[in-house]
Amino acid sequence: MKNLDVMHSWKSMEYRLSLSEAEAILLKSACAMPIHRKKETPMRVLRTVLASAALVVMMSVLGGEAFAVCATLPCPCQITNTCPKPTPTTGITIEAVDKYSCGALSNNIANVDNFRDRMLSIPGYMAGVRYTNDAVYPTDFMDPEVVSGGADTSNFDRPGDYIAYFSGHGTCDDQTTTACTSTASCPDISGLQKRCLRHTDSPLSGRCVYSRPRNIVVDKTGTSCQNVDYSNSVRWGEDQSAGSWAGAGTNGGINFAVIDNSCGITPDLYRPQLQNAFAGISTIALIMPTRVGSDTFDVANRGRAFADRYVANPNSAIAPSWADAINSVTGGSSCAFGGGNHGIAGCGAHIAISVDLYQGWAEWNNRTETWVQLRDEANDSRGRDWMYWIYTCNYDCNNHPFILP
Repeated sequence: MKNLDVMHSWKSMEYRLSLSEAEAILLKSACAMPIHRKKETPMRVLRTVLASAALVVMMSVLGGEAFAVCATLPCPCQITNTCPKPTPTTGITIEAVDKYSCGALSNNIANVDNFRDRMLSIPGYMAGVRYTNDAVYPTDFMDPEVVSGGADTSNFDRPGDYIAYFSGHGTCDDQTTTACTSTASCPDISGLQKRCLRHTDSPLSGRCVYSRPRNIVVDKTGTSCQNVDYSNSVRWGEDQSAGSWAGAGTNGGINFAVIDNSCGITPDLYRPQLQNAFAGISTIALIMPTRVGSDTFDVANRGRAFADRYVANPNSAIAPSWADAINSVTGGSSCAFGGGNHGIAGCGAHIAISVDLYQGWAEWNNRTETWVQLRDEANDSRGRDWMYWIYTCNYDCNNHPFILP
């Protein structure tokens, strides 16, 4: 099994640092670094010179107190250590549905319970809300500033919560049976982006997929399933620390969301399908089928496999932990390109997607931010300008790339 680590920005693939990007890297590093250090000399000077940005920052620690002198850039409160101290977010909320009138499932409630129980098996966190079956409403996930009647503030995106995890049905209308040999050969559909997703190697062929909105499926009535369009109708993580840049107020709170459903995201269509959901949340984790006809498998141990990474090392990076957790999940079926199983029926991957205002921040969110650092509201995302992702497949997706050019 190959772990494929991918970065993408829809601004530029260039790696040179602009002034704002250099600032971003410095600020994230400063926020993650403890200011007060014991067993050091009375005066400690950290001098960072980023010539490409003409940035010089000197940080001095004297008698245990920090101050900063900044040239070229203003000193933010994260460096001067004068920011108001936010209350750590420690709640873990779970929502799951097994009882569907549109196709019953068996393991989703157990899946989220196993996740939270394992997370709470060591000190540091507390239970948020728990809703199952017909107690899971469509409005639980919707933002009231975006959708009239939305109530995520009291449910999936509560202030003070740390992680929210949904497990249940999704929709796979992004997939088609239309054959293709390149993305250009796929028919255009107005308002949608398209890709040719690898389907067979011999002969080399694909199937057309499209950037249709992704959905959480619930069944509040018990007689008719309802969709929640998380490509458009949700905004998660907006709080006073993140600000209201996403147009959704400051009444949210979560820093990490898991959407454990069918066809959670389409390969290489992450921006149109997910960018709107970010309003301060650092990272969203999903399951990504990578071949038409493949799908998430109904298992009870995916959440536990993820939480095991936290229990083993709370200072490990959380987004890579989600990607890596696929290796410990059981159930599923074989992939046409070899491998398979690990909680996927066919071919697929665990993917974690992060955004932020600057390239350095988005990369830090996706590769470095730990389970513990995620609790700090100062690390909320401040924009969607840059996107990073990391995924692990249940087969060798290095030698069987997703997209036919």
